[in-house]
Order: sequence, then C-alpha cells, then structure tokens
Amino acid sequence: MNPRPRRTTILLATVWLAGGSLAGLTVAMILLALATGDISPTTILAPLSGVLSVITGAILLTRLPGNRIGWLLWIGGMFIVTTRVTQGLADHGLTSNPGSIPGAIWIGWLNAWIGLPAVITLPILLPLLFPTGRAPSPRWRPVCVAAVGAIGAGAVIAAISPFPADTYPPNVVNPLEIGGSTGDAVAILGNLTDLVLFIILLLASWSLVIRYRRATGVEREQLKWFVFVGIIAVGSFVFAAANVSATTGPLATIDTVAWATGFLALSMIPIAIGIAVLRYHLYDIDRLISRSISWALVSVLVVAIFAGCVLVLQALLASVLRSNELAVAGSTLLVFSLFQPMRRRVQRIVDRRFNRSGYDADRTVSAFAERLRDEVDLEQLRVEILSTVSRTVEPRSVSLWLRE
Repeated sequence: MNPRPRRTTILLATVWLAGGSLAGLTVAMILLALATGDISPTTILAPLSGVLSVITGAILLTRLPGNRIGWLLWIGGMFIVTTRVTQGLADHGLTSNPGSIPGAIWIGWLNAWIGLPAVITLPILLPLLFPTGRAPSPRWRPVCVAAVGAIGAGAVIAAISPFPADTYPPNVVNPLEIGGSTGDAVAILGNLTDLVLFIILLLASWSLVIRYRRATGVEREQLKWFVFVGIIAVGSFVFAAANVSATTGPLATIDTVAWATGFLALSMIPIAIGIAVLRYHLYDIDRLISRSISWALVSVLVVAIFAGCVLVLQALLASVLRSNELAVAGSTLLVFSLFQPMRRRVQRIVDRRFNRSGYDADRTVSAFAERLRDEVDLEQLRVEILSTVSRTVEPRSVSLWLRE
C-alpha cells in the first residue's frame, strides 16, 4: 500500500483537529445545559446531529480521501456545531451576563449569518448529491449551483440584517445592520431568497425519487438507508409542528416525544450515510425497514385491542363490579396471549413487501426441508441441493461433493 501524500496527511489532520475541537466544545455545552436543567430536544439533540456529521465526515475522508459526501458531511456538521458554540457564547455575553465575554457582539453576528447554512446545507445538498457525490444527471447541475448561491446569498443577507426578534436584549443591535430604504430592500431580498431555498428543497427531495427509480443494486440500498432515516425525521417534525399548540396534558407530552424523535432521527442520518458509503452491513436495510414497520403496526394493534377490550369489559361488568381492575386485568391477559401470533403474522405480511429476499429465502428453505424430509437417495439429494442453490443464490457455477 502506497503511503498517503504529505499534503493529504496534513489536510486530514486539520480536519480531525478542527472538527474534534468544535465537536468537543459542543458536547461540553450540551453537558452544561443538562447541568442547568435545560433538557429540551432542541438544546440536546439538535447539536448532536452536527457532532455526528463532523465525526462521520472525518471518518469517510480518512477512509476515502476526496469523497464529496464526506466533505459535505464535515462542512455541514462544522456549520451546525459552530452555530451551537457561538449561540451559547453570545447568549452568555449579551444576555445572561453582559460584558463577560469580550467581542460577544461579533460572536452574535457570526451566529446570525452562519445559522442559515447550518440549517439548509445538509437538507438541500445531501439529497442532490447522495450517494455518488454527483447530481442525478447534468440537467440537475444548475439546481446544485442555485442551491449553493442561494445559501451564500442568505448568509450575506443575514449578516447585514437586524438580529432575529427576542434573541438578545433590545439595546443589542447588529453592528453591520443596514437600515433605511436599503434595509427594506435587503429584507425583501431575504424573503425572496427564503422562497428560492424552499423551492430548491422541494426539487432536492424530488431528485431523490428520480435517483431511486433509476438506481439498481448497491446504489439503491444506499438510498434506502438515507431515505429510511430521513422519513422518520421528517414525519416526526411534521407531526410535532401540527401539534405545536399543545402546552399541557398528554398532547404536550406527545409533542415533546415527536420533537425528540425527529431530532434523534436527524442525528442518525450521518450514521446511516456512513453505513451506506462504506457499505458496512449495507443489505441489512431491508430487514431493518421490515422490522420497524412490523413493530409499529403491532404496537398500534396492541394499543387498539387493549383499549377496545377495556371499554367492552367495563360496559359488560359495570352492573356487577364497581372496580375496573378486572376489565384491565382481562384485557392485559388477552393482549399478552395474542401478541406473539399477531407479531408473527404481521411480520410475514410486511416481509412480503419490504424484505422480499428474506421472505423468499425462508420459503425456499422451508420448501427444501419439506421435500427432503424423507429423502434417502443421494443422487436425488444432490439434484435438489444444486437446484435450490442455483435458484436462490444464482452462482456462475455450482458443484457438490458428497463423502460416502
């Protein structure tokens, strides 16, 4: 194996040193937030996605120097962790303890404009470039260029616009803020940039659909890893946003769980990308999808059956018993007895659609065992084994040696 060029070694060392330093600061701030009682999903789990992006990107660049997805993960993660670090320092130096941090106003300025690339870079560019590092076709290259241009324009506009409302005390203003009629024009331009970014985000999502329809083999499995975790994150965020008005009671708890699930899934996207690019247990995704869907369906069925049984038994036994304990106990026993048969049945149904290779393999093995249960002829046994292996594995050649 040829040693890496000196320039590559220095670059990788810089990647690990810079990324590790900022990731360490971010983890320290997460621990500080936990110590002060701030345990919101946004505070804890959102920065975690940046830390994991930086680490995964550095690993990919170490294993595959020059890999575009590795660079994209590292750069996007650096934006996220820088946003978290600057936000914590600016809040402390401008709001919690004014004057305690020299140059806090410039740290707040940095946080103001770096936030948009931190939020937008990965959600837009990853769908456009994953997993090959190139656009789905030459016709998509203008979309990639427009995405980079819009992200840069949005960052410049944020750098010369007023700080977002309620971020800092009223007397704290952006040192580079442009006011007057020019400021109004900048605000309009910012709104147009946001609209362009939203359109590009939709196009980037559509590019995934196009790429998946054209992909085969390894590339399709790589896309499954990315899309599977992405759908969980997007679905959780949409559900949480729809329930955002809930402040107390069970709905508020569900809302918190939805936000936490979304941010946790968002943090898992870099790990899924690392698995896909390095092809480590790549083909396990079909099994993972089928198991996730089956357990979700079983959970819904268990809750529905339990609630239905409790209501029915309460209605039937209301005239006999004042307590609901018997209804709850009977419903629990019924659900417990139905759980395993129901899980196996649901798993078979889901495997037919989402884990077809595993489902077909199980059927082939079962049919093979049934045919050979009473078989004693070695020649017939040889024919059956070779036939089964040829149909399932499809090797270029196959032979069997039986010791007599």
